[in-house]
Amino acid sequence: MIFAAATDENTLFVFASISEAIAYCESIDVEDGGWIFWDHAGNALSAEFLTQNHRGRFTVGGGTYRLVQVSGKPTLTESIASIHHINGNPYFSTLSAVHEHLATPTQVPQHGA
Repeated sequence: MIFAAATDENTLFVFASISEAIAYCESIDVEDGGWIFWDHAGNALSAEFLTQNHRGRFTVGGGTYRLVQVSGKPTLTESIASIHHINGNPYFSTLSAVHEHLATPTQVPQHGA
């Protein structure tokens, strides 16, 4: 499970996997600071670009990235107060439910739980 916050709308998204998060969060937006990521326990993740985005005069091309653990960035617990909404997902219906999950990180919610 991966948590991602869309910084333009202060909305938290919950993805089943890293690959699902990367497929949804376009690399151009990630590079521009449009997304912040955390793992299932709320630890900060950072985008490490494998191929760079390119911006031409008339075209923009997305690069590829992976998400890696990083220290020195705020955890989701520290950041959740600045998030105003949660996007619909099968794991959590409210931000309060996410906060409760983070308080007991050994539990990984299942679909429909």
